[in-house]
Amino acid sequence: MSVTSASRDVEADRATLRAVHAALTGGDVARAQAMAAHALADGVVHPMVLDLAAGRLEGLGRLDEACALLARAAEMAPQAPGIRNAYGLILQRLDRMEEALAEFDAAIAAEPGFAPAWSNRAVSLMGLARLNDARRDFEHALGLQPGNPVALNGLAHLAIRRGAPEEARSLAAQAFERAPGFPPTQLILAEAEVALGDGGAEPRLRALIKDGALPPQDLATATGLLGDALDAQGRHAEAFEAWTEAGETARAAHAPQFGGRPGTLAAVRDMTALLDRRSFATVEGAGKGPAKTHVFLVGFPRSGTTLLEQVLEQHDEIVTLAEKECLVDGARALLADRDKFAAFCALPDAGLDQYRAAYWRRVAEQGVDPAGKVFVDKHPFHSFKLPLIARLFPDARILFAERDPRDTVLSCFRRRFRMNDPNYQMLTLAGAAELFAAAMELRAASEAALPMHAQTCRLEDMIGDFDGTTRAVCAHLGVEWSAKMRDFAANVAQRGVFTPSGAQLARGLNAEGVGKWRDYAAQMAPVLPLLEPWGK
Repeated sequence: MSVTSASRDVEADRATLRAVHAALTGGDVARAQAMAAHALADGVVHPMVLDLAAGRLEGLGRLDEACALLARAAEMAPQAPGIRNAYGLILQRLDRMEEALAEFDAAIAAEPGFAPAWSNRAVSLMGLARLNDARRDFEHALGLQPGNPVALNGLAHLAIRRGAPEEARSLAAQAFERAPGFPPTQLILAEAEVALGDGGAEPRLRALIKDGALPPQDLATATGLLGDALDAQGRHAEAFEAWTEAGETARAAHAPQFGGRPGTLAAVRDMTALLDRRSFATVEGAGKGPAKTHVFLVGFPRSGTTLLEQVLEQHDEIVTLAEKECLVDGARALLADRDKFAAFCALPDAGLDQYRAAYWRRVAEQGVDPAGKVFVDKHPFHSFKLPLIARLFPDARILFAERDPRDTVLSCFRRRFRMNDPNYQMLTLAGAAELFAAAMELRAASEAALPMHAQTCRLEDMIGDFDGTTRAVCAHLGVEWSAKMRDFAANVAQRGVFTPSGAQLARGLNAEGVGKWRDYAAQMAPVLPLLEPWGK
């Protein structure tokens, strides 16, 4: 035991710890947490006290304070797997997945057979889009502890992502039997039911929402899923209302982090304005890396970038990297605000070399070997970095994935993404439309100011003429077309596609989302004039 002063009554403090421990082992967790908070306020500093007091703060929504207490507890008891596991869980809730992963690793190192650390580690891996690694950890957790609800739920989530809703429902049902009060299990069960057209999803979701016990992020997810269930029934007005409510709930939850700053929309508009009437000379061969051909696959989210990346990955001469922020060094230094972008516009080419080198270092850190290959760096949000891409890598090929802007914006508005600044902007229909229009304006300004080796690939064209469209893409990249590219759907599960497109891609090409916006033409009427210039 550690206390704040050598003059404390050690026996009294030990009695306090025994009382807290007795409440905890007796099953009265709330009382144990309250006692721990009182003990901590009285100067008793002990890993158990810190852990329980942190749990109380977490229940009150005071996550940062809870995290600080658990950091102290982990420092005092570095070999205690339960405390390292608890610290990892609070870091997960704060979306600090890399740090959470390190805590679960420490818990496993201290006690390799501690199943909760394995299942929670897998959750962090999912958050980092390392889906195949996550699946292995979930399965290992089940080997250690059959029926582990977090592992069952995680495997159900992965089954949804690879387009296996029956398997997802079975796994989620098993998790529900073991932990009926675990909200994530009910959410995954409802998502599987929506995918299967099961009428049980709507009452399940309405009961969850009405209960009022869901934390805000889970409440937003449940409300969005309710919208999906209503959409599947053709109840479009109600579905749109549910998606709107889900977006408002998520905005309120994330407002402290994203609501008080200019954000991506302002940055994109500033870049467009500063590119006006500018012309940049580029240096041939600058930024040349190990790849035979360097390609950036960009496009507004939900425009078909994931489909195109999966198709290209099947080609023997192509290697792809999906949604890793390898441009982050240059973006932070040169695009973060209006002043930095203005300085970037005036920066001589030699001043960009450090950011070119940083990019290739980050590619290597991802375990990708592009040497001698056509290397495709796919990221929808690279659409906001076009001036940087064009100046850093003037010889790179750029592929623009496009889709009907009305379908694109509706899809962005209704889907649930891991939160970041642009995704926060897209929590309202108007916000998604404004960001889309700004991205298209930046593209036009970038193409006018900078030489680009660019080509567009429309989703609707790929659905209508897959071979012809992909042949044109291959010609742009300088490779022969391959019939293997038709087999992309079979490999979605193996590659671990995390985006909302994963389940759709597993079913192969289909036109189910083409023209979907017409079901919501009335609700979308206010934003249609903003999108009209960017239609085909």
